[in-house]
Amino acid sequence: MSRELVYRIAGLTGLNLLARAVFADRLLILSYHGVCGEKPDIADPDGLHVPSPLFERQMDFLKRRYHPVSLKQVREHFLAGTVLPRSAVLITFDDGYRNVARHAAPILRKMSVPCVLFPVAGLVEAGKWLWTSDLEWRRGADPDFARLRGWLKSLEVDERRDWLEREFNDGRAYPECEHTLMSWEEIGEAGHGALVEIGSHGLNHDPMTGCDDDQLENELSGSRRLLRERAGVEADAVAYPNGDFSEAVVEAAGRAGYRLGFTTEARHVRKGDKPLALPRILVGRYDTAPVLAARLAGWQEWLRAN
Repeated sequence: MSRELVYRIAGLTGLNLLARAVFADRLLILSYHGVCGEKPDIADPDGLHVPSPLFERQMDFLKRRYHPVSLKQVREHFLAGTVLPRSAVLITFDDGYRNVARHAAPILRKMSVPCVLFPVAGLVEAGKWLWTSDLEWRRGADPDFARLRGWLKSLEVDERRDWLEREFNDGRAYPECEHTLMSWEEIGEAGHGALVEIGSHGLNHDPMTGCDDDQLENELSGSRRLLRERAGVEADAVAYPNGDFSEAVVEAAGRAGYRLGFTTEARHVRKGDKPLALPRILVGRYDTAPVLAARLAGWQEWLRAN
């Protein structure tokens, strides 16, 4: 039985409705990446770039079944004890892809849905792509691409950086495509809107659990400094690259001045969750209406707990 068929059955039998009612008092946080036109202009094997017609349907569903809230409301909830509305949902975007400004922002404005952008400050400053994007662009057609990417992810930060600089030091100019990140001007303009807040996604998108103490401080504090200097943003929220975090990372984030931190642990927020280690559910271009409704309802969390 296909996954989509299971999710359709969950909707038809009322399971989604029941679970949403049970989980209505728990905050839901979603992690998006890119929003493209009719289809992505890159291979996008992980389905990170949602076609804008599907994204609009997803936002329509969230408006009808949930209550979109802002980062400010979430901050006040965790730090000052204010009460969130039932079925609260926070929309976030990791990496800072330019297509979010071009395709997602108009839809969000039209629907009055607030969101948070988490750009990778050091890459914006350097005019570079994420290393995974660079690898896909250069080696995506190779038969062993998945193995190569997995091997690179397993390396320590310095080892991976040395390999990439050695292999990709050819001066090739990046094309304009879904991999392209926002400029500082675009980030600043987005942050001045009423519906958008800006946070940090680290300095270089290095997994923070693989950083030594100095690297970790640089990822956290260096990105805050760049966001302040280049975009006029005093970021107090961080989305950990790849969702990787540990107690040491959380403590370092607090020392660096962050008050909220976001992982990619796929579940609703629970009572007792630390403000600097909040879970998020990844949403992408494979999340059609029945799939999204089932994935967000909460009943899969029951199954995983038993």
